[in-house]
Amino acid sequence: MAVTASQSQIDAIVFDWGGVITVPPGPIVNRLYREAGVDQGKLKDRQDRYRDDDPDSQFAKLERGELTLEDYLHWSRNDLPGAELIWDPSSPHFLFPQLKVISEVVARISELRTRGFLIGLLSNNIAEAWPVVAGGLALDELFDVVVNSAFVGMRKPEHRIYFHIVDQLGVPVERVLFLDDNRTNVEAAVACGMHSIEVEQPIPALGTLERRLERC
Repeated sequence: MAVTASQSQIDAIVFDWGGVITVPPGPIVNRLYREAGVDQGKLKDRQDRYRDDDPDSQFAKLERGELTLEDYLHWSRNDLPGAELIWDPSSPHFLFPQLKVISEVVARISELRTRGFLIGLLSNNIAEAWPVVAGGLALDELFDVVVNSAFVGMRKPEHRIYFHIVDQLGVPVERVLFLDDNRTNVEAAVACGMHSIEVEQPIPALGTLERRLERC
């Protein structure tokens, strides 16, 4: 028998988008970089330098809406030619349309709402790419609260964005369960007081989610 919100210590469940509701992005990103002809050695050097928790990286600024996509593409093109193409909506290598939504996850989100749980979407995203996300999900039907980093000027793993969505949901932070495929983001959520699940594969994570709802 599926646990309802009244039977659980969890009131709200917050989902990341890429890699949680969609297929894992990593293999697709790697393929698109190869297809775009990006120098793999230089790409590895750039990826090794990048840190998810660096608030001053160009990508962090893009995700907070402090940098326009046009400016980011210009910077990326000069830094590593071809790498900008996966973020360019006009390019055939644009990442976002490749991230297919997983129907089983969407169905479970809908079911969780009928079981009384509040549902949130918390995504580090790009303002110019948001129509792709919104076009692939019935946001108003699936989520009680939607937070896009580019529209609120903060991003995961900054603690303030976790507290922002908790405030929007109107529940205590310790009664929120957060799912993300990025370990840094999961650790930050735990540091804020949330329950968290690190998602490696979206469909198996649904089983983990149900067990956590029973246990919490």
